[in-house]
This record gives sequence, structure tokens and C-alpha cells, in this order.
Amino acid sequence: MSISYAEFASLICPACRAPFAAEIWTIIDADERPDLAEMLLSGALNVVTCPQCGHQADAGGPLLVHDPAGRRVYFAAPADAPEHVWRERAQELLYVLIGSLPEERRLPYLSDVQVEVEASGVRRAMLRRGRRFAPQASDAAQHTTEPSPPPPVDDIRPASPTVDPIIGAIEALLAADTPAEASAIIDHHPEILTSDVDALIERLIAAAHTQGDHDIARALMEVRALLHDFRTGTIPDERRNDAHAAAPPHLSASTMSEHRLAEQAYEAFLRADSPHALRETVSTYPALLEPWVDDELAGRVESALDEGNEHLAQVIELRRDALTCLRTEMTGEEGLYQAIHALLRAGGEADALAAVVDEYPALLTDAAQTALLELAAGARARGDDALAEHAVECRALLRRVREGLQEE
Repeated sequence: MSISYAEFASLICPACRAPFAAEIWTIIDADERPDLAEMLLSGALNVVTCPQCGHQADAGGPLLVHDPAGRRVYFAAPADAPEHVWRERAQELLYVLIGSLPEERRLPYLSDVQVEVEASGVRRAMLRRGRRFAPQASDAAQHTTEPSPPPPVDDIRPASPTVDPIIGAIEALLAADTPAEASAIIDHHPEILTSDVDALIERLIAAAHTQGDHDIARALMEVRALLHDFRTGTIPDERRNDAHAAAPPHLSASTMSEHRLAEQAYEAFLRADSPHALRETVSTYPALLEPWVDDELAGRVESALDEGNEHLAQVIELRRDALTCLRTEMTGEEGLYQAIHALLRAGGEADALAAVVDEYPALLTDAAQTALLELAAGARARGDDALAEHAVECRALLRRVREGLQEE
């Protein structure tokens, strides 16, 4: 009996609007179908082609991925689905998976599903956890002396006792799931906080970009930023030991379920009856610009309809559409470029920085954090260390502002 499972779905081409049917994978067992797992990691899984016009697009939809080697189960939740809908679908697919496995393979870890946003989120999670940078011993031994060429990204294998401790610590940080776990790794390997290690990570980032492995490059940039924060004391002691809260049974470790829209922000959002008012609301509550808010608002629409309050559902839906347009404008490539350019020009003056953040609330979003990481990596690759450090410092500053807003 096959474990991996596909369904035929009725789709509409976004380009020519022609209807067609396509096979969509909903369950993947990485041991049974390594080819499908590789397609997932490369971004080619469930990419369909319209038979009418030839347009290619990601079909999206729910996807359950079983990684027996990593003892993990991942669920790709559609970004536009309410939480109660994707949770129910995840549970259904989990029952199908467990029922397809031999009795001896029905192990306890199967009940702990890691939820991510869409297949791209699962891909990043698998790359962070499953791939390892392990250069040859001769190369690793040189990381504290003269710079050496970056290790090939193809040389990726599980860590072993013979791997250089620094490389092993970087691998462990790539796989860390919680702040407490990352903190424990750094405490155990204090030597990872040296500038030599920073240079080594930069070479690994450059190697990953050169070979097109951008997910690994981003994960390494996050590790580098984390180490910078520890070196400079940006992370408070209480944050270092802060583990994730206990997750609900069967579906845990979800980025999506950790987010909740504050009632003050929601009420202000409902009162924003004009584009100008909505912009002011977003400036006060920049979290409204995060993509997960769209899911939460969709869930509130459903709740209003369940309660028979059609008027409230219509109000939320109208505001939600307007917010989506504003989010696209502010956190899109052009909007973020303008915001970050203004931030970098503001220098270190507190008043100037505050004015920029007020004008560009998108600076307080996850998208801005990622953009600043990429800017720092690009600057370092060009040899512009001053810009790279300024970008990292701005990122840390914005994160502190975000944390202050959350505490309020």
C-alpha cells in the first residue's frame, strides 16, 4: 500500500481563466518517494501547467510531509485558509498517513505535527533542520587563519564526531527550534561568538548564494544575526531562556498559531472607515501588515457569519480587502526599498529614526527584518562592511522597537 498520496483537483488558470484538472500531492513520505521530497525542496512540487495557455503556477493547497529520517511530520497550511479549516484538514491527512504505515512504524513522534505556512514554509523548515554544512577537515582547520575558499554546498551530510566543533555548532544553530535551544548551543560553544566565525559564516552564505541555495543562505544569515545579537548583548537574559509555550495536542510548533491579533488593533481596524484612517491605524499597529493577519481576519469573518452577524462580516471583509492592498503597497519590493533607504539615511539620531518608523510602519514587519538581513549579506559580499554592520544594527534596533510595542 502506497503511503504518499495524490488527489485530482479542479483548478482555474490565473492567466487565461480556463478550468482544468491536475494531480496534486497531499501526502509525501520522504523515504518512500525521495523524488517527491527533492521536488518539494527545489520548489517544483505541485507546480501545474495550464493545458490551454501553458501558464505554470504553484497549485498550493494542504500538504502533509513525513520525514522518517528526521522523525518529523510537517503540514503546509494554505495561507488563505482559516485556522479551524486547515487544522481539520491536517488531522484528516495525519489519520490517512498513520493508517498507511506498518504497525512498527507508528511511532509517538507522528502525533507532533509542525505546521508551516504553505509548502515554502515546510521547505525552509526542512532545509534548516535536515541539511548540514560540513567542509573537508583541511578546510575547516583553516577557518581561524587565512580565509579559504567556501566549502561546496553540495558537501552536505549529517554531523559526526569528527566534524570541527565550530562547524558542528553552526549546524546545531541551523537546526535549533527555540530561543532556549539556540542559547544553550551558544553557551556550550562560546568560541562561536568570535569574528573569525563571523567570517566563516559569510563564506558559507556566499557559497550558498553562488550555488543557488537561497534558503540555506537565509538560514545562515539568521544565524549570523543571532550571533551578532549575543555578542553585542542585544538579547536580554530573560529572552535567552524563553522556550516556546506548550503546543496543543497533535498540531504543535506552528508559526501561524503563535500569532494573535490584539483586540485594540482589531477594534482600531474596524473603526478605520477611510484609506487615511486605515493608514493611521497601521502606523499605530504595524502588526496589521503581517501576512498572518489576513488569516485571522478571515477566521473572524467566519465567526461573525456563524453568529448570524452578516453586517460585521461585511465590514471585516471590506476592511480586509483594503488592508491587503495597503500591505502590498507597503511591504512589497518597492515599498520596502523606500523604507529601508530612508532608515539608512536617518543615521543614528533617535528623533530622525522615530520619524522614519512613523512614516514607514513596514519597517516593523518580518519582511523588513528579512530584507535587512539580505542587504547586510549583499554588502558584505561586495566588501562594504560599514553598510553591512549598519544594516545589522538597524535590524536589531527595529526588533527592540517591535518588542516594546508588543509589551505595551
